[in-house]
Amino acid sequence: MTPQSQQRDDPAADAALDTLASVLRAYGGNGFDIDAMDATELQRLCEAWTRHILTGTPPPLDDDELQEQDAPKPLPLSQRRWGNLRQFFREHRLGEQAAAIGRGEQMRGLVTEVASGLRLAISDDAAKDELVTRELSALSDAVQSNSLEVIRAQVGKTIEVVSQMVRARDARYKAQLRSMSERVRSLRADLVDMREKVNLDPLTQVHNRGAFDSVLGKQVDFSFLSGQPLGLMMVDLDHFKQINDTHGHPGGDLVLQSAVGVLVRVCPRRSDFIARYGGEEFAVILVDVEGDDLVRVGERILDGIRSLRVEYRESSISLTCSIGMATCGAQDSAEDLLRRADEALYQAKNSGRDKAVMAGV
Repeated sequence: MTPQSQQRDDPAADAALDTLASVLRAYGGNGFDIDAMDATELQRLCEAWTRHILTGTPPPLDDDELQEQDAPKPLPLSQRRWGNLRQFFREHRLGEQAAAIGRGEQMRGLVTEVASGLRLAISDDAAKDELVTRELSALSDAVQSNSLEVIRAQVGKTIEVVSQMVRARDARYKAQLRSMSERVRSLRADLVDMREKVNLDPLTQVHNRGAFDSVLGKQVDFSFLSGQPLGLMMVDLDHFKQINDTHGHPGGDLVLQSAVGVLVRVCPRRSDFIARYGGEEFAVILVDVEGDDLVRVGERILDGIRSLRVEYRESSISLTCSIGMATCGAQDSAEDLLRRADEALYQAKNSGRDKAVMAGV
């Protein structure tokens, strides 16, 4: 037994390190862009810190001593950079806090801008309404004079004053609406971007179960209204527990990420929706595909997973998957489509695995 492995024989220490690693991965996977660092870089650094605390690989620091060797030896537990990790976490958390406060200030600024615009509009409208009232009073006086010339002159003046006021008010309102719409669109885009990041699975960076449930219902409704075909595939990695038992969770995580790479390559369209449904199971929603198209995509996924060789430590991990497929019928609800695809998946698993089964309509 090596000194390195001896340091990880304490079950309590192992549990603490695994918990810290899970916290770091969850933090990195659910981050959002701030001025100092975008979400992708945060996830990369959190993953590097996770590997450092678990296995002693070099931390993500500009450390000349660590970089002198092409393949530095793993650091023992006592020499890992716990202080640097605390500093990294604290500084980024403060940056997120500043970003959140900044977005709150933007929201408050928008509200203030709207209130100010309305106040100015009301004040301006009141002044113009007073002007119109004066002109109407002058027109009434002109009518009382019984002078056709006086009446004609005052009517022309009153019409001109009212027309100018209406044109100015219309232009002002349109300009205010454009300005406020641009601000709202900008803030909405920012919030949508943050929501999309929250809807991603931290490990695989595809959509999570909550996003899948929402999108499937909308796609089924759209298929019903438009008549556009819709397909659903449930993909389950075969014997994944054995992979975890043999290679540990880090090896299993690498296998999951590699399998997702196959799904993304086979289903690259912007309309293709890939989600981690749970554990080692994934869901793929494909729009505008008939049954034959769905079968062809399923075969390509089977081939891609079969050809994977995931290199982890001293091992080359191979795997297969099982797929259940279903197309959306005219009367199907989202629950109906999911149930039929899930039943087809169980048929594929119970009949030997490493195959794709199409559900009956």
